[in-house]
Amino acid sequence: MDHEIVDIRHFDARDFASLLEVESNVWRSNLRWDYTSSSRLISSCLEEKRLSGYALVQQDRIQGYSFFFYEDDKALIGDLFVAAENGSGAAHSPALVLIEHVIETLHATPGLRRIEGQLPHYSFEELEPIFRKHGFASYRRRFMAVPLKQRPPVAGPRVNAFALEPWERRHDRAVSRLVYHAYRAHVDAIINDQYSSVEGTSRLVDNIIHHHGCGEYLRENSLVAIHKPTRKLAAMLALTAVRPSTGHIPQVAVGREFQGQGLGTAMMGQAFGELAKAGYQEVSLTVTDENAGAVQLYERLGFETFRTFGAFVWTRE
Repeated sequence: MDHEIVDIRHFDARDFASLLEVESNVWRSNLRWDYTSSSRLISSCLEEKRLSGYALVQQDRIQGYSFFFYEDDKALIGDLFVAAENGSGAAHSPALVLIEHVIETLHATPGLRRIEGQLPHYSFEELEPIFRKHGFASYRRRFMAVPLKQRPPVAGPRVNAFALEPWERRHDRAVSRLVYHAYRAHVDAIINDQYSSVEGTSRLVDNIIHHHGCGEYLRENSLVAIHKPTRKLAAMLALTAVRPSTGHIPQVAVGREFQGQGLGTAMMGQAFGELAKAGYQEVSLTVTDENAGAVQLYERLGFETFRTFGAFVWTRE
């Protein structure tokens, strides 16, 4: 079917209402995520013309869109979604047309140093060829989840030298430093350059706690591990709720000098027990395939992959 690609700033936010409703349903059914608050934020940004991007128009109806925004000399592709004819998924070819327009626009932007994008509505295999054609590095990522009632018991490692405590506001700065040092030279720092500085990891932490970028922050379930002999912050585990039945791990980090002692497993075991008591049915997370050790750990803990998608990065030579 013929379609037209139009700058999204030519439309009002209400023109996207039905598409955002379809996308929210797809997030709920395919990604196990309540997208309501994100949909409202996108609608507000569209109304205020704060997003750049393109809409796919067929028979005078918006059937898809992709938007991006700038942070200094970096651009982030925030979304790519095309409603399938039956309203239950995403069409393939029109999405490629949309993302091609976005990539070409960003490549033509003067002074742009870096482009990042993670697009969970499409598999890695669907989008990797077009991003590779435009010089992007591509990384396969996965959504994983573990049912809390049927999960295998988490073996209790010996962590007597550590105290597991609630993550309180006084820990925020130390958590940011811990995440930075734990993720230096890590594949996730290649995908997201916020991991490349303490200022960047501070923004990550702030996004989790205050801006609900990864769901509703669960302060009472998020943990830090303190090394008793030195009182150093040794590890952290952030937890959010992405829908009433699903908890989510947006960030976990163990200090390099404390790795290999079972801290991550111990924190998840304690947190999962508390989430189950609170009525949550499952916990989800995302992980990059190149982080093979983490993937293997999560699989040992009972996590299973229910969705794969791509992360794409371009840097100017």
